[in-house]
Amino acid sequence: MAYGSLFEALAEQPEIARTLAAHLRACGDDGTVGRRVKELIALMVGWLNACDYCTCVHEEIAQHLGISTETLASLGDYARSPHFSDAERAALAATVSLTREPRALPPNLMDALHAHYTPEQCVEIVAAIGLNNYLSRVSNALGVKPPSSAPA
Repeated sequence: MAYGSLFEALAEQPEIARTLAAHLRACGDDGTVGRRVKELIALMVGWLNACDYCTCVHEEIAQHLGISTETLASLGDYARSPHFSDAERAALAATVSLTREPRALPPNLMDALHAHYTPEQCVEIVAAIGLNNYLSRVSNALGVKPPSSAPA
């Protein structure tokens, strides 16, 4: 069965949907890390995990936040692109590292995060990376389709 959204799929298990919504609020609007950074994280995770649903949804959110199409197009080359700050590069490097190898964040990448963010923000960034990996992997496993291809 294909679902049109992750929450449509999780409606099969309301308690999971309810607790996920709380986690999304804690890592989303309720946090202290800017929305731009968190959307770049979400988009990078979706892209790395080949989650069409997540990539489509977060690209749209990023555009609504005012992130330019040039910035989004250069996400794959964030380390050299002038469209990202050093703080964003640190968050994106941590995102790539934890998405590809989830067992640990190398000390140099944790040091880079701490150079730009408070300890509380570092926890929020790592939690956002983990949450977005969960979301993309569950979306892929349940066959959640991007809005443009979701059944009507």
